[in-house]
Amino acid sequence: MAQSNPERVSVGEVLKLVDQLSQDEQEQLAEEMKLQWLRRELQKGEDELARGEGIPSEQVIAELKERNKAFQEKKTL
Repeated sequence: MAQSNPERVSVGEVLKLVDQLSQDEQEQLAEEMKLQWLRRELQKGEDELARGEGIPSEQVIAELKERNKAFQEKKTL
């Protein structure tokens, strides 16, 4: 169970603990960390949209088309 005010630990200490995990547990930890990061980023986006800070869809589509065009041109070189 998570403590309400956990003690701060150094990155080195965390890495030592991670080294004690099995390969499978390390992979599970990495996936969980990725999911937590993604959830935080999604929440940031949702918060921005709620504040009216979104980008118009037409602008997003135009930028994606431009990126795709540049990617396709680079791929053919």
